[in-house]
Formats: sequence, C-alpha cells, structure tokens
Amino acid sequence: MNTVAQLGHVRKLALLVALVWSVGLLVAGFTVPMYRQETESSSGTISHGTDTFVGVNGSQSVIVLLAPLLVSILVAGALLMRRVPGTMAIAWTMTAALCGLTALAMLSIGVLVLPVAAALVVACTAKPSSPAQSGAS
Repeated sequence: MNTVAQLGHVRKLALLVALVWSVGLLVAGFTVPMYRQETESSSGTISHGTDTFVGVNGSQSVIVLLAPLLVSILVAGALLMRRVPGTMAIAWTMTAALCGLTALAMLSIGVLVLPVAAALVVACTAKPSSPAQSGAS
C-alpha cells in the first residue's frame, strides 16, 4: 500500500501548502522588493530605490528563509514514516519550533512564515486515512 495514499487528503493538502509557500518565500526573499530606500546626493538630488530581503540583510538571511522549507520537509518525512516510533513527536517538535520562531519574528518576517506554521499544525493534527479509505481512492 502506498504510504502517501495513507496520509489523508487534509494532511496532503496542508503539507503541499506548507511546501509551496516555503519555496515561494525563499524565491521572494531574493526577487521581491521588500524595502524602499531614499538617498540624497551632495547636490540635493533625491533618488528612490528598492531592495530585497536578502539584499538588505545579507547572505546570512538565507538561513531564515530556508528554515520554513527545511522544517516542512522534515515534518512531511516524519508524517510519511508515522508508523516508526517517535516520528509524530519529531513532527510536532519541529512544528512547535517553527511556531515559536514565527512568534518571535512576528514584527519582521514572521507574518510571512505564519501560513507555513499554520499548515504544519493542520498536517500534524489531521487524522490519516484509514486503510479502507486509502484502498478506495
């Protein structure tokens, strides 16, 4: 029997949302202008510009952008191997850690990570499909 089929539709959808949003967040960190800047030259000319999250915060900010994707992958893997003892605890621990980091970063990038954290909570709380349901799909 296919392990992915046993996950259940709600879990699959929640994990898909978390993974897609995490990849989008990573791409947006490099491409979407998130900061406006205004500079004035010595002659008094004011120039306006924009910069990305990574452009302003440097290459170390990539770690912050990779965290939701890494946690999503680890939680998905743990939920796929849920029959192995301890994997649900790992999934919940990783989800709780991401929720905590999201709360700490709420005034900055946390609001953008919130959909990933919420989707992982849904994935962890959703019930897997029963063998009868997964066989009928």
